Formats: sequence, structure tokens, C-alpha cells
Amino acid sequence: MAYRGTVRGNTIVLDEPLSLTDGTRVEVTVFPEQKRLSKGTPDTVLNLLAGTLTHEEAELIRQAVQEIRQIDTSLWENNIEASS
Repeated sequence: MAYRGTVRGNTIVLDEPLSLTDGTRVEVTVFPEQKRLSKGTPDTVLNLLAGTLTHEEAELIRQAVQEIRQIDTSLWENNIEASS
């Protein structure tokens, strides 16, 4: 059985009731819920490659993405000058 819930201090509050009687002993293995990643995002790609990349390789990919996403303000300035 797999259940989802939320940690509140030392207690896990389940999203749905259990079909077990009160006092039943259970074994619990906890995994933080995976955040849903958008298709094609760097985090999704790195998540898919988990276990195949070294930490350094993953960090290089993150840095490259940051550099690509930086806005070159000179492009905006050139377009403003051209339209004036």
C-alpha cells in the first residue's frame, strides 16, 4: 500500500484514511514527494540523467543554462535605436 501525506512535526498526516485497525504496527519508509517537473526544463533533463552524470557535469549543465538564459540588454538597446 502506498499513501501520501504531510509531515507535521513527528507525525505524518495522511491524505486519506488507512484501512487498518487502531494500534496495528506498521513499517514506514519515507520518500519526499518528487516535485513535478515541466517537460524539457533543465531540472527535468538532469533528473532523467541522474546516475549517469558526475556532480561536476551536472553543475556545468546548470551553469550553461544560466548563461544562455541571461538577457543581452544590448539587443534591446539596438532595437530601440533602430526604431527611433
